[in-house]
Amino acid sequence: MTMNTNLMPRLSAGLVAIGLLANAGCAGTEALAAGPMGDAFAAAAGIPQMDAFLQYETQVPPGQALPIDGDYTISTLGKRIRIDRGRSYALDPWTHAMTLKIRPNMVVGKDFRQISATEYTSQDLPLLGTATMKVQPDGRIAVNVASVPPYSYFLIPVEGTTAPAPGQDQPPQVDEDCQNLDIDPASGELICLD
Repeated sequence: MTMNTNLMPRLSAGLVAIGLLANAGCAGTEALAAGPMGDAFAAAAGIPQMDAFLQYETQVPPGQALPIDGDYTISTLGKRIRIDRGRSYALDPWTHAMTLKIRPNMVVGKDFRQISATEYTSQDLPLLGTATMKVQPDGRIAVNVASVPPYSYFLIPVEGTTAPAPGQDQPPQVDEDCQNLDIDPASGELICLD
């Protein structure tokens, strides 16, 4: 039995890439998969790619303006998004999980809610989880997404975007003992799961 010699280099490259992705962890995997290297690997491995199943910014009605509205770079991807009145959408294209193409103006976050002077929640659509966000003193926003697996990154303000001023607006009232916040899908209100 003979092996196709053209198959061996592809198989070897695929195994090396899988090993690199496994060792890199979730953040590394997303970062690798979002760039040209991920696109090249997906193409070489024959992984089909398609547009992400996301609505465009014009299809999601805006909500109220928030102090964090503005343009940000996702630290793990180097791609820009805009937070705009209760939703966020892509300014730069990227590939999510090596298969889904996120195009400019596709909504990647929705249902943004302010829960304290420096804390917010939203729904991260590509990662399919609730994001909790905390504004840092330097203007960056630390984001933790309750996805599988959990994912963390920073939103770095793009130059020319004003950083939010902590304590500027009055947030909705939430029980201070609540540690596990979510959004009630029926009413859109913040609820405590504790």
